[in-house]
Amino acid sequence: SRKAFSSLLFNVHVRPNAKNNAIREVNRAEQLVRCDIAADAQNGQANGELLDYFKGIFKVSSSEIELVRGHKQRDKVVRLHSDSLSLDDAFARLNEEKSS
Repeated sequence: SRKAFSSLLFNVHVRPNAKNNAIREVNRAEQLVRCDIAADAQNGQANGELLDYFKGIFKVSSSEIELVRGHKQRDKVVRLHSDSLSLDDAFARLNEEKSS
């Protein structure tokens, strides 16, 4: 039997072409994350880099994270499929990354 995966949604505002990947703001109430991404916005490069960055923060595989909306906008929605991470855990990790 498959485990029930919970699906966590994040509103993500991305600033591409940054010097490095960084979490700038974490707003738990609005489930909003603002981040810098060290990749160009052309050809979906920043999208790929964003997902890679989040994979590292949440320690998940490619199959567990997806860009749901905002492929061509700075305001995006990212979905995390995880049976081990709660929304609180996820935001705790984002806050850790922000302060590091």
